Amino acid sequence: MHEVAAYLRDLPMWAAALLFLAENVLILLVGVGLGTAVLRLSRAVRLMPDTGRAEPLQLWLAAGAVVLNTGVTLAGWKLWTLDVIRLDLDTTWWIAVDLLVLLLIMDFASYVGHALAHLPPLYPLGHRLHHRFVDARPITLFALHPGEVIAFGALWLLVLAVVPFSVWALVGYTVVNLVFGVFGHLGVEPLPLRWRRSRFFTIVATPTMHTMHHFNPARNLGFYTTLWDRLFRTLDDDYDRRRTGLPARPARCP
Repeated sequence: MHEVAAYLRDLPMWAAALLFLAENVLILLVGVGLGTAVLRLSRAVRLMPDTGRAEPLQLWLAAGAVVLNTGVTLAGWKLWTLDVIRLDLDTTWWIAVDLLVLLLIMDFASYVGHALAHLPPLYPLGHRLHHRFVDARPITLFALHPGEVIAFGALWLLVLAVVPFSVWALVGYTVVNLVFGVFGHLGVEPLPLRWRRSRFFTIVATPTMHTMHHFNPARNLGFYTTLWDRLFRTLDDDYDRRRTGLPARPARCP
């Protein structure tokens, strides 16, 4: 890893930009491919009607998100070469702790940012664009207002600049973020009921949680856990109904 880090530090800007563009295109393709495979191969409970192909606007927004995320990654690389962002390159048991801490920090920060995005003065300026896609598809995760992509990227870089993490924790977080994001935008619940009734999924968010947010945008604002929704009382009561085997009753999206 130290040899790879040394190679990356010495890359010219144009080469780094091409590398990170390829990385973000790959993330998009893996996410959409994973979501499509789950929809085709699983017998998941459908929470939303299948409306067919994604809208052209979703595709354009996703393409824009790839370009903007490439810029965020490039900015992070530059901050790393300047030692503003510091990464631990060693492989130790501390990686698991780093990953857990990073997930909790980003979960809380994302919850706060998500709640702010739903405030009446701000909602029409950006986040409402994402919520027009109530019939969520695998590509919907990437169908975001450009301002939201930049804001989340800035939040991500700020966290990394303040707290040094293991590079492997960053890789792990990227995978977790992609999996939660994709499964939360499929419009299905692939997890068996007996799993969803467990104590583990009392805290860890299921795909149903974010799917219900697309029906009722004032509720279920968390991403990876239910902790902050429970603490700030924004968890939809119908979300917990799935623990009894009863179907959630979605509210109409404004």
